[in-house]
Amino acid sequence: DGDKIAAAVAWVLRQGLDYDLLQQRLREKPESRSGEWVSAFNSYSTDTPEGAVPLPAKLAVEYPGRYQNRTVLQGVISVPVSGAGLGKMGDHSSYNLHLTGEVLQNDTLFDNFRYRFDFPPSEAGGEDAVLPVVFQRYLRPGDYRMIVKVEDVNSGKVFREERTISVPVRDEAAPIVRAPDNVDAETARLLAEANAALSNGETTVKILPPHGELHTGMLRFDTLTTGADINRVTFALDGKDVLIKKTPPYSVELDLGSIPRTRNLTVAAYDAAGQQVASDDLLINASGHRFKVRLAEPRRGQRYTGSLLARAEVEVPEGQTVERVEFFLNETRVATLYQAPYVQPVVLPKSEEIAYVRAVAYLPDGNSTEALTFVNAPENLEEIDIDFVELYTTVLDRKGRPVQGLERKDFSVVEDGVRQEVARFEVVTDLPIHAAIALDVSASMDKDLEKARQAALRFLQETIRPKDRAALVTFNDHPNLTVKFTNELSTLAGGLTGLKAERGTSLYDSIIFTLYYFNGLKGQRAVLLLSDGKDEGSRFTFEDALEYARRAGVTIYSIGLGEKIDKKKLEKIAAETGGSSFFLKSVNELDAIYAAIEEELRSKYLIAYQSGNTTGGNDFRTIDVKVGQPGLEAKTLRGYYP
Repeated sequence: DGDKIAAAVAWVLRQGLDYDLLQQRLREKPESRSGEWVSAFNSYSTDTPEGAVPLPAKLAVEYPGRYQNRTVLQGVISVPVSGAGLGKMGDHSSYNLHLTGEVLQNDTLFDNFRYRFDFPPSEAGGEDAVLPVVFQRYLRPGDYRMIVKVEDVNSGKVFREERTISVPVRDEAAPIVRAPDNVDAETARLLAEANAALSNGETTVKILPPHGELHTGMLRFDTLTTGADINRVTFALDGKDVLIKKTPPYSVELDLGSIPRTRNLTVAAYDAAGQQVASDDLLINASGHRFKVRLAEPRRGQRYTGSLLARAEVEVPEGQTVERVEFFLNETRVATLYQAPYVQPVVLPKSEEIAYVRAVAYLPDGNSTEALTFVNAPENLEEIDIDFVELYTTVLDRKGRPVQGLERKDFSVVEDGVRQEVARFEVVTDLPIHAAIALDVSASMDKDLEKARQAALRFLQETIRPKDRAALVTFNDHPNLTVKFTNELSTLAGGLTGLKAERGTSLYDSIIFTLYYFNGLKGQRAVLLLSDGKDEGSRFTFEDALEYARRAGVTIYSIGLGEKIDKKKLEKIAAETGGSSFFLKSVNELDAIYAAIEEELRSKYLIAYQSGNTTGGNDFRTIDVKVGQPGLEAKTLRGYYP
């Protein structure tokens, strides 16, 4: 096939030096696996290391109920305290056990799992007590071969057992109160309550997300429910109750306003006794960057005595995976789960009536998010979220150059006329950056588009470091997410190729669209907006875009090219967000402007404070940051919405 051969030759020629390097790598002899690689492999293996001392333990298996269309397998590995090693680090001591397991069907891997368990000596009991390593898996009815391995991190001892199991069909109405017969009586008693929670597994309520993005105005939200014990359903928007429905369909119509603000819709289902039996929440107008963990169990207001079943639901950003989920009882970590389902029985302390369960989810890059629920708390217990206001601040001298070397004492922060106490101060020259270039590709950019593309590429090449992420939004009469956040320069360069200047300019829609894409991201965020014309037909107004920018908390650097731009509006939106505005007569000046923006991004101070305003209002709060040295000006957000 001559066409395919010609295409292959052309591809090789385009690769240049990269193709030579690829050929060289292919010819090289593979390197032997490092000790680190072998260690990582062993951590996932159920094989017993050579020479390992046996860990005295026994495995008991039971099938306490059904979850959806699968049977719940509950395993309890009882490890005698007398045979376990106690690890000590400073004043801290604990028993630490790692569980690895595999479930095979017809010699094919059906399920595998990893857990970590930490037992403080105060909760482990005496030398005659056992450490209950409890795990649950959801399996289809059938025959399997299960392998479990428990490694005592402190002593190096290993327990391994392989057995054939027959998973039965479980009727949802079956009583779910028993623990395995060969588990000690105390463990069985404590797990009974956690197992009983499985009987509610079929009662669920789920909000159906609406189609599309950037939702405004009146919109209907429907739910899906399962279970027969739902007596009423309540809806709340941003923490305020909006509707109670006692009959299906359980749906609500909401007025989301004129701009696509991020709103939080929650739904809770209650039984006839007023007990909450299911709940769900939905972040409206959220982009794909949301990272959240929610504790579906335990439920607030429900009473627990000996144990409970903790169940975490994790929502991860687009393209990401969960590295692990840790469960805590008060401040004691009780289990670490490395794969879904994130469900763990938790034994409650005997001495404390009120406790709290916390779930912390981690991404592979170390980012984390958490959720907390109080257990057996009085109804009048008030939970208060404490959020810090974070201000990424640039200080400029009289010539407009960034000033470094300042200290906490040089700054003062005033919110709505009241001075605030700075709780955190940091120089952030190396803090990771999320930056988006919003590039006008309307018809009027025809003669300048090539130079604008090249200048944007040079900015990305000189600015983006390994921990940074950049995105590309192109716009004419509508915005387009050309490249999602990445640090791959080749991908960003690819997004800048093949652009054609055509159609009109929807500037305000594009500003809102670009800021919307930042939803769910934290830290230093910036938009570099380049346009050569006025808005020509956006759905949203400038006031809408300005209001959205105030809520987004993203710094905007506006760059106006030529004489047709609206300078006052570009200056306004940049100043309100702590950015700068630049107006060029020629596209040839872009390189210098991008260099100045890069210098600003790498010369910021992070100032954080807890607002002293406890009124609970939702009105816009103004911020004024001053520098106590003559001739210096601080640039940051002009305010925020709580």
